[in-house]
Amino acid sequence: MTTETVQLKTGEQLVIKTLLPPLHDYVSKVGCWTDLRDDLLNGELTEWLFTPYFVGEIDGEVVGSMSYYTPSDTRDVGVVEFVRTEEEHRSKGIASALMDCLIQRFRVDNGIALYLCTTNPIAGSLYEKYRFWYHVGDGMRYLAPDAGDFDRTYLAHCGPARIRDATWADLPRASVLYNHPEPRWLLKEYFTQTFRETRFESHFVRLMRQIEDRNGAFVVLENRAQRIVGTAVLNRFDTFQEQHIATLSFRVCPSYFEQGAELLTAAAEKAKALSIQGLQIYVADFDEGQKEMLKAAGFVEEARLQNRLYDGKTSIDMLVYTLWLADVNPLRTEEDYYGNRKRWQEERVAAGHNKPKNSN
Repeated sequence: MTTETVQLKTGEQLVIKTLLPPLHDYVSKVGCWTDLRDDLLNGELTEWLFTPYFVGEIDGEVVGSMSYYTPSDTRDVGVVEFVRTEEEHRSKGIASALMDCLIQRFRVDNGIALYLCTTNPIAGSLYEKYRFWYHVGDGMRYLAPDAGDFDRTYLAHCGPARIRDATWADLPRASVLYNHPEPRWLLKEYFTQTFRETRFESHFVRLMRQIEDRNGAFVVLENRAQRIVGTAVLNRFDTFQEQHIATLSFRVCPSYFEQGAELLTAAAEKAKALSIQGLQIYVADFDEGQKEMLKAAGFVEEARLQNRLYDGKTSIDMLVYTLWLADVNPLRTEEDYYGNRKRWQEERVAAGHNKPKNSN
């Protein structure tokens, strides 16, 4: 923990503490995604994520906090989250003092890009002061003075990329990929309803939780600079009758389109290992590059949903592309699913010795 003191414009002394998980007594005093809260704040994700929390106190009372999440190894990109000031302490400059500390700490590790979102014009003014600017949807992005032409260079080709399972370290890395302007596919990430002009940060947490307990898989394409240049996530249907089918969503940056089919094939292998027989992907009809990538991986157009999508100007058909996998057996029995009769119930029905006499 590090500590510094700042005098506010009210004359009060703001003590700023920089804390790293596990946060112990501060767990209940700071923000975090509900789906990740216990694991992250108790220090169970430090292998993957460096998450300093900046906590402001006046006379021992927590009056504001914020954090950023960056990969533990590279620390080059991050997402700023859970910026909050207690209502009775607003307009004192607390958030500004905390943000100043946050940016300084991020730059210590030569960080170059931070992402956040806001729908509050007052908060937007604060972020503008610290070099954040409006980026995708309601998102904003900070670029360090030495970031150069970030959009052109960060995801540039630098040799073949490798395919691996996603980890929590990919939360900020995936944000770069999904908040990048290219490719301009209308359906950017299907599961979290992320479209072309929708920003992406916390969506990654939802995706990682959805695939738990063999419900799906998440693979990424990582280049030699440890940057995520492609992702593919699949999630099976949660019924006995549909457990053999999964929906797949994917994104690949243009500099690595040549490995798109390879990424999709890796996702299909993951699906087969999970006893998934059919993979279905939804695509906007006019996204020709995405369609060609699917065809190269063996997917075929199976259905057309007329006028399902709208891009602000016109209605567009949504296509369903499917890949069928051979020699796949069901994973779970019917009794594994909610609402279906369990084995012990079947046994009692078969025995019938306690059946009420007035039952039909």
